[in-house]
This record gives sequence, structure tokens and C-alpha cells, in this order.
Amino acid sequence: MPITFLGNKIKTLLVAGSLVFMCASSVFASAAVSWIDSEAGQVHLKMEDGSVYNLKVFPKVQGVFYSPDKHAIEGSYYLSLFQVLPSNPRKPEGVCGAGSEVLLYIYKEVRTGLDEQVRVLVSSCLRSISMVSQNTGQSNQDTDFSSVQWNTKGFSIEWFSKTDALGRPLISTHYVLHNNVFSSVDVVSKESSSE
Repeated sequence: MPITFLGNKIKTLLVAGSLVFMCASSVFASAAVSWIDSEAGQVHLKMEDGSVYNLKVFPKVQGVFYSPDKHAIEGSYYLSLFQVLPSNPRKPEGVCGAGSEVLLYIYKEVRTGLDEQVRVLVSSCLRSISMVSQNTGQSNQDTDFSSVQWNTKGFSIEWFSKTDALGRPLISTHYVLHNNVFSSVDVVSKESSSE
């Protein structure tokens, strides 16, 4: 009888632990993104908590995808947005003429508005960079930015196609906040790290 009771107790603890883990993971996952057109070099962001920001963008930026949620790290709030630019606007008939370059911007909420912290090229026709979530074969893959995941220490990006400075393929890059600065750590593919 005691052995059966212990077995049931362990099963209950495992199920409860799994539920807690799943709930905690979903808290840090990025919410769905919305598209906002750029108007006269500005975008108007409405956040989930009711705050509103007018943000300047480069004139060539067509618009941005952004998540209306904020991420609390070390007592500050951060938000992410993806700026979309044409790859080769001067030669629309040439290489990557119809392609786009997508940059991930991370902003810190400050009293005066938003302060840019990090800028990462996450998708590029010209440089053959892309994220896993945008290579699923699904109809909505171009607007799927779920490869960018937030956690309690920062965020990470899961790569489909990107190399480091030595030309080794990357699996992911992790950005960890320490002393108000995001530091990046690349994770190299196992195949290339064993060579």
C-alpha cells in the first residue's frame, strides 16, 4: 500500500511540475505580432498595458511588425519590433529586387519613451539569413517571428540560416542582459563544432 501511494504521489508531482513549466514558458513566449505601416518615417505603437509610443524609423522602412507585450528583466521593461526594408530598391528587377531585409530592434522603456538597445539582422535576401520560424512551409511563415523567444534573462533567436565570423553555421544566438547591456552568445551547429 505505501509503495502505491508513493507512486501516485510522484505521478501527481510530475504532472503538476509539467503544468507549472508549461505556464511559465508561455509567459515568456512572444505574443502574436501586428503590422503597422510607416507614415512619414514614424510608427504609432499601442502596447498591451495601454502605453503608446510614436517611434521614428528610417524613411525606407515600409512598416514594422511588433508585439504589444513588454518583457520585464532586471526591473526594466523591454519591447521588440521588426523593421522591414526592401532588399534592393534601386534594382527591383535585379538580385533580391522583390526581397526584404528584416531587422529586430529591442527597446528599453525609459521616462522619455523608448531607448534602442540592440539591433539584429534576422532575415536577409542579400545575405541569406533567416530564422527557423520563417522556413516552416506554412502560409503565414513570413509573419512568424516565434524564433525570437524571451526569458527571464533576455531573449534568443533560433536560426535556419546564419553563420558566425568564421563561417560556421549557427543554431541560435542568446542575448543575456547584464549590467544594462545585452551580451550575445552564439551556439554553433554540432557538425561544424566537431570539425
